[in-house]
Amino acid sequence: MNQTQNAYDNVEFIDKISKYQRTNDNDLILKSKIPSIVNGGKVIDFGCGDGWFCREAIKRGANSVIGIDISKNSIDINNLENKDSKIKYLVKDLETFKTLNNNNNSSINNNNNDDDSQLINDSFDFAFSAYVTHYLSDLESFFNKVYKLLKSNNGSSFLFSTEHPMRTSTKCIENKFIDHKFEGDEIVKKVWPIANYNEQGRRVFNWLDYKGIVKYHYTIETYINTLIKVGFKIDYLGEIEFSTSEFKFNKSEPQFTEKDRPYALFIKVSK
Repeated sequence: MNQTQNAYDNVEFIDKISKYQRTNDNDLILKSKIPSIVNGGKVIDFGCGDGWFCREAIKRGANSVIGIDISKNSIDINNLENKDSKIKYLVKDLETFKTLNNNNNSSINNNNNDDDSQLINDSFDFAFSAYVTHYLSDLESFFNKVYKLLKSNNGSSFLFSTEHPMRTSTKCIENKFIDHKFEGDEIVKKVWPIANYNEQGRRVFNWLDYKGIVKYHYTIETYINTLIKVGFKIDYLGEIEFSTSEFKFNKSEPQFTEKDRPYALFIKVSK
């Protein structure tokens, strides 16, 4: 995740991605899937970015929230601008972070400098992650850690979104809609090119004027079967279309292509 980390530590890129995400109505769909267990619960947000979900969880009555992100600049901004006594922000690489086995599931102590002491297995009621898993080279390792962190036998769950595999499949650094005329049609249409779908693994894209963003392509089958393998039960799967408000920010995508491909994959699972 080194190149991606470089991007997300770039202040201008952080500002762009925050504006990009806040123009996306898909957040409303994510929020509609947040379970009631958040109220009074302990929550963890993987890839918290500007901390919007951490704050949302507190609004919904969470007792405490941990937000983890690889970007030190994002965490520094949150600690400066979005500070809350119930939220603890940690700088962690989601590829390498560790969890601890400990029966002492005490509440968050913001004066505790031992970050790993906050990540206790079997201590969280709800886990959340928005548009992060397509940056991870090892899905199974990450899902396994999430599973261990969640409490057993109390309805704990994990909700996450990711770029739809139709968007990450093609090995093209500037993947965009292309003009195509289907046989029998009289007009040229915009279509989304799909290639290399079953060839999973590393991809490199240019995005939001930043070159060399590293992502990882996984099929829907891989997402579902990996979650099942580590022990999760599938509660919900959604293929979400391109939101109308997205076009206000991303001028390169013509609005008439809105229905031509899913924008994101939303999955909710329980332990």
